[in-house]
Amino acid sequence: MKELNLPHLAPIRFAKHLISEEDDTKVVKVAFETIPSLSMLVESAAQSSAAFDDGSGRMGFLVTLKNIKLFEKPSALEYSVAVTSGQAIDSLTYFTFEIFDEDKLIVSGTYIIALN
Repeated sequence: MKELNLPHLAPIRFAKHLISEEDDTKVVKVAFETIPSLSMLVESAAQSSAAFDDGSGRMGFLVTLKNIKLFEKPSALEYSVAVTSGQAIDSLTYFTFEIFDEDKLIVSGTYIIALN
């Protein structure tokens, strides 16, 4: 299991490790100490983009969110996040994500990460 390079520490480090990868999509295990809020789930998706780290040591910052949809109220402590890398313009990269509780879609949306 590939560990993710993140500056976050507990209790706000939600992304744990890479589960799988295929083309431009990475699936990451995320876990929480309590039932997560929607903002915690979205932050876990943003942290999951660290699975795309190219080894340069650059850190990313969440810039914007778009089309966030809550399909099911969260009720578990662990989820999988499928993050797909999209268009990149200069230091900005668009990502789409889906968060699953087993096979059930919980949240989806889009965000932009700026690399510094």
